[in-house]
Amino acid sequence: MRLVIERQRAIIGIQQSWSRLEVRESAPPVLQLRQQLPRLEISGGEVAVRVDQARCFSERGFKPLSELGREQAEVGRQAALEGIARRSAEGDFLAAIEKGTGVADLDWPEEKVEVGLALLPRSRPVVEIVEEPLRIRVDAGRVAVSFSPGEIKMEAPWPPYVRVYLQKRPFVRIKVLPERLDATV
Repeated sequence: MRLVIERQRAIIGIQQSWSRLEVRESAPPVLQLRQQLPRLEISGGEVAVRVDQARCFSERGFKPLSELGREQAEVGRQAALEGIARRSAEGDFLAAIEKGTGVADLDWPEEKVEVGLALLPRSRPVVEIVEEPLRIRVDAGRVAVSFSPGEIKMEAPWPPYVRVYLQKRPFVRIKVLPERLDATV
C-alpha cells in the first residue's frame, strides 16, 4: 500500500484602495494693515534783531513825537515862567515912579538863539536780539493690524479600505493507493 499526500498552502488575497483627500481653500486668509504715518512739526526758532536808534536820533535833533511833545511842553512851561518873572520885574520897575524911571528906561533883552550842530550821535544804538523758542511736536505713527484666517475644507470622498480574503483554500489530501504488483516475467 502506498500513501500519497497532496497538500496546498493557503493563499491570502489582499485588495486595497488608496484614500483620496481633497483639500480646497474656500476663503483665503486676509491680513489688513491700516497705517497712520508719524508726523513731525517744527515751528518757531525765528530770530529777530531790534535796533533802537531813538536816542541817537534825538541827540541829532530828530525826535519821536512823544519825546518832542514832552520837550516842547517843558520849554513852553519854562518860557511862561520866565515871561511871568520878566513881566513882574518890569511891573515893579514901572511901579517905582518915585525913582524917576519911565518906559523909555526899560531894558529890552536881546533874544539869543542857540544852535546845536551834531553830525554823529554820542550814544550807540541799542541792539536787542530776540529769539523765539523752537517748538517740536511729534505725533507717533500707528499701525492697526487685523487678521481673518482663511477656511480650508478637507474631504475624503471615499474612505480607504483593505479587503483580505482567502484566494485559495488550504488542504491536505491523503490517498491510499493499492500497491500493484507487476508480475510480468
